[in-house]
This record gives sequence, structure tokens and C-alpha cells, in this order.
Amino acid sequence: MVNRNTILFVIILFFPLISFSQNDSTGKNGDIADLSLEELLELKVFSAAKKPQLETEAPAIISVIEHSDFKNFGAITLIDLLKFIPGIETSMGTDGQYRISLRGGRKDGNILVLINGQQINDFYNGRAIYDLPLDFIEKVEIIRGPGSAIYGSNAMAGVINIFTISQTSVSVTGGLNSTLNANANYTVQNEKVKLDLSLGYYQSDGNSQLIESDKVKDQEWSLTYMDKNYRTNRWNKDGYVNCNLVSNNLHFNLFNIYRQQGSWVGPVFIASPDSKLITNQLAANIFYDYRIGDNVIITPKLYYNSNTHDFLNQEAPDNYVSATSGDLFPDGKLTREKYTGVTYGSSLDIYIKANEHFDILTGSVFEDLSLAKYDLSRNYKIVGDEYQGAFNNYDNIEFTQDKKRRFVFAYFLQTNFRIKKFTVTAGLRYDDYNDFGQSVNPRLGITYKATQHIHFKGLYGKAFRAPSFQELYDNSTIGNEYGVKGNTKLTPEDINTVEIGTVINYKKLQIKYNLYYIQNRNLIRVYDPHGGGSIGIYENIGDVETYGNGGTITLALAPEFHVFANYSQFLSTFKWNENNVRASDVAFYDKQPDYYKELRNVPTLKLNGGFDYTIKKVFIAIGINYGNEAENNKRFYLETDHYVRIPYYLQGNITLGYSVNKHLNINIIGNNLGTQKYSDPEESTNINAFGLKGLIQPGPSLLLNVIYKL
Repeated sequence: MVNRNTILFVIILFFPLISFSQNDSTGKNGDIADLSLEELLELKVFSAAKKPQLETEAPAIISVIEHSDFKNFGAITLIDLLKFIPGIETSMGTDGQYRISLRGGRKDGNILVLINGQQINDFYNGRAIYDLPLDFIEKVEIIRGPGSAIYGSNAMAGVINIFTISQTSVSVTGGLNSTLNANANYTVQNEKVKLDLSLGYYQSDGNSQLIESDKVKDQEWSLTYMDKNYRTNRWNKDGYVNCNLVSNNLHFNLFNIYRQQGSWVGPVFIASPDSKLITNQLAANIFYDYRIGDNVIITPKLYYNSNTHDFLNQEAPDNYVSATSGDLFPDGKLTREKYTGVTYGSSLDIYIKANEHFDILTGSVFEDLSLAKYDLSRNYKIVGDEYQGAFNNYDNIEFTQDKKRRFVFAYFLQTNFRIKKFTVTAGLRYDDYNDFGQSVNPRLGITYKATQHIHFKGLYGKAFRAPSFQELYDNSTIGNEYGVKGNTKLTPEDINTVEIGTVINYKKLQIKYNLYYIQNRNLIRVYDPHGGGSIGIYENIGDVETYGNGGTITLALAPEFHVFANYSQFLSTFKWNENNVRASDVAFYDKQPDYYKELRNVPTLKLNGGFDYTIKKVFIAIGINYGNEAENNKRFYLETDHYVRIPYYLQGNITLGYSVNKHLNINIIGNNLGTQKYSDPEESTNINAFGLKGLIQPGPSLLLNVIYKL
């Protein structure tokens, strides 16, 4: 397997038809071919240390994609970009939410997602919206590795920081599946005030796919939905607004998105065409930069987040007849989950520049997170499977998550010292939670400029993820067929990461490589304490060790022709927490060969590449994604018994553009072209619910994009 994958990587890396330009730094618009070596070395990033700094000195492995490069990826939404980042695997879950695996780990809340520096993860379950439209986004910085020393919880596997656009433009995109995306950006600036405003609307009927198999056997009403060939239908409608206002040193930012969508195959793996999932997410902040002389900046900040969740899930189709009660369900079996999570926060950052070689960033954070209202109702009674018609809590379930509250206090200190060819970044953050205690997360980064062309990095970081409210308190049966219960005895997940990296710039060639080791402890997953497929609980089930590496090559063969390729590969092994799981599971696992102890439910090898070429007013870009085979994990008997072999995929994006003039651009974009992609569902014991290939993923799309810039 390794030899075959290595050969395939070499072929893709050097085959010119599947390589294109990616800028792994930020600071200037335009392609890498337009920048000199000196400019490449001076490009700056922000997210690694919450301040602008040279990418080569940033204490993180970081990738950045700018707005001018979005078309190179054939990208319309953020998820289209992320699948080209080394170490990232994207997929759609059963509920229609996009998921991200970073360096092999995939869990809601493991990746912190920010818009203009403010978190947009839903603190109840940790989720974030990854398929945001790109029209209002200027650039995206992606940190692969821990970030808790600066950002606290959720910045465990990585950080995605989205910076919004500052320009006046109008764009419209339309295509297959009734896709329509309309966006308007407006910028006005004078000596005292600058305003950036974006308004947008996105809708799509979704890319339907044929479900080849079904969890529920011998029932005509299951995934086939009274037909032998039921197709998925994950539709969505988004309305969003973004506003950034700067007046002297006073800053105000607001982002709001209202989303309605369907599910992919439904929460209980049964066809749910009448499901309607509504999310309304708001993030706002205001801060002021007090400048004391030229070397001290004090920034007090207030911020507010709210996430309203209203999910109507269809668990059985219209006219379902219960085999237990004999009742007819005219509208099917329906469950509605509603809650609103609110965060009030404040922070105080102090930046001190002692001299040209030494600076300090320190600060404190206080947050009040509350689940203002939680309710789950059904149009039926679970006991007896009896139809009721109206929605209510007929089984009198006590929702222990309702009105739960969390207080967080944090303090961080980071120093940055530069001497000759070395830059040393050392930091520490202390977090105190009222519901589970403290977490201390250090970091250390050393960068070395060996020559003008070669830079090295050595990095260490510790990070954590606080248990979500859902994992702690959930006492409902929503989530899968039998339900999952919260566990107030959970401890935070944490990781320790050690990595080294190098950057080589020579003329128009850039090479990046990094090697890492990750120790992930107290992994929180759903676990069946009885082993018979009954109601599961959230539990700290064990630890994972991961060894991995990745590399990127970017080359400008000519001013109008750029090529790019990257790869990432990892090996993860699992160990049970013997204090929290059954002794029989530990004994079963200990008897397995080493190969069975590897986690292979997501591709362990990813290859990306492509090229872009400009001929006068015509632009063409082709990008390729490859993921190797995946399969079921084998940690205990039920996982081993549910055999799945998820095939490799080879897919491509293509963009064909025409520049009418300096203001107007027209692009034809094709996405997900090539082989059909599959993935694993939510839990490992359900991995074969949709057949031996796993869960089918969205297929090809074709779009026409028109952009007008003033």
C-alpha cells in the first residue's frame, strides 16, 4: 500500500496537467508568480499569534488562500477551498452538515472557526458552517495544529480564520440544481471612517444521489421512501450580512447568517425529505485600540454570539403505519429540536513592543455561555409508538441541558524574541471553567533563517477541547436510532503536538514540508456501555497517537502559467481508556494485530494539485483531489463486524474564465468531476448502514459565475 501510494504521489506531483498555484502566505493580492523572492519572504499572516508577522516566523504550520486565488480552485463556497489544503479531508454527514477531518481527527468542535477573529462555532455541539459563500470573503488563514495557547477551547486540531472583503462589487452565480448565489459588497472610506458592507443570498436544491443500501431492512418505507430508488435531497437557502466599521481606533464587526436546509439522509438513517433544519447565527464585537506612544496598544473588547437552532427531522415518511401501535402517521414521525445558545464575552489585550527584537502580547478573557432555552418535542409518543398529531414532550423527558450555564475566565501571555537568524515564540494560556475545572496550554515555536532561501521551524503546542453542552447534558433520544446520553463526568480532550517544518524559496519555486507527532488524550466519542447496540453515552474512550507529514510545491513556469501540488499522509493508532470502557473491549483489541489498531475510517493519504493558465483574456484552471481507500475501524467486536471498504476517489474542479474588461469577469465552474466519492457515516458501528462503500457524497455541479467590480 505504501509503495503504491508513494508512486502515485510522485506521478501527480510532477504531472503538469494537475498542478496549480496556491499562495501559502498573505498580505498581498495576486498570484505567486507576480511576486519576487523578497516579496514572498515578506508576506505576513495574522492568525498564528493574533498579530501581523512574517509567515516564515509564524509559530504554526499555516496556509492562506486569498480572494484573487479562489477561482483557481473552482470554488464557490469555503468547503470548495478547504478540500485543497494539505491534511484536510471534507465530507457531508447524514444530517447534511459538512464535516472536516484535519490530520486524521474528525470531531465537531475540534477546529475553531473565526470570522474576523470572532468564534462562530455553536458551543452547544461544537459545529461550524463550513460551506459559507466566498463572495464576501477576502482571505482564509488555516492553521494546522494546536492554537489553544492563544484561542482557548476548540482550537485543538486547528484554526480557520476568515477575513471579510473590502471592495465594491456585485456577483451572481447560477447553475445546476437550481443554484443561485447573489452578493453585493460595498466599501466607503474617508479620513475618519471606513465602512465595509456585504449582503448575500444563496440557494440550491442540492446534489441528489442514489442511496444504494438501507439500514432498515424489509420495510418499503425506509430509505426507498415507497420507491426502490430513493435519492437524497440536501437543499439549502442562506441569507447573510456582514458589516465592518472603523472610526479612528474604534472597530465594530457584525456577521449574521440565516440558513434553512434539508438533511442528507436523515438523523436515524431513514429517508427524511420533509426535514427542515434552521440555523440563525449572529456574531458581533466592538473594540478600541488605545495607543500609548509608539510601543504600547491596549485593546478592550466586548463581543456577543447567538446561535438559534430549530431542526425539524422526519424520522419516518408520510403515511407510515406503526407495527407496534397500528397507528397511521399522515405526516410521518417528526421530531423538533429547538434551542438558543448565547455568549457574552469581554477581553483585554495588551501589546508591548519593548524594542525591535522583543515584544509581549498578554490579555484576559471572560465569557458567559448559556443555553437560554432547550426544547425537544415530537408528534408521537415513543413508548408504544403512538401517533399524537401535535408536537409535545409526551414521554416527559427531563431536558437537563435546559438553562445550563458556563463561565470561563482565561489569561494568556505570549512573548516573541528575535535575535540574528532566530525567532522564538513562547506562550501560555490558563483557562478556568466553572463546570469542569482548569486547563493550562503552553506553546513554543523556534524559527531559523538558515539562508535567504531556506527557513526552518520547530514547534510544540498543547491544546484542549472542553466537553460541549450536548456531550455533558443531553438527555434526549435525538441523534441516532436509539439515542445518545450526556455524561457530566467527562473531562476535556487534549492534544500535545510536536512538529518541524521547512520553507524553501528559490526564484519562482517554493517548497514546504512538515513532519508532526500528535498525542490526543481523553478522546470523547459515543460509546455503548452494554455492548448490545443499546442507548449510547458520551465517554472519554481512549487515546490516539498520530504520526504524519505533508508537503507542498508551488512553481511559476511563466507569468501566465502556474502549477501546484501537495500531499499529506498520516498513521493513527488507538488505545482504550481502561477505566471507562468494558474489559472485554480492551481484551478484544489487545489480541488484534498492529494493522487492526490503526484508524482508517478517513483517507490516510491525500493528494491535491492543478494548474492555471492565462491567455490574454481567457483563463483556465484545473484542480485534482485524490483520497486513498478507507475502511471500518476495528477497536471492538461490533466495529469489526460492520465491514466497509470505502473506495478511493479522484475528482477534479475546472474553471474557464473570460475577462470582458477590468471590471467584468465571467467564469464557468465545474466541481466534483470524476469518480464518485463515499465517506463514513457518523459512528463507526453504523459505518455499513448505506452499503459496503459507505455513505455516498454529493456529485458533480456546473455553475456560471459573473463578477462586476467597481
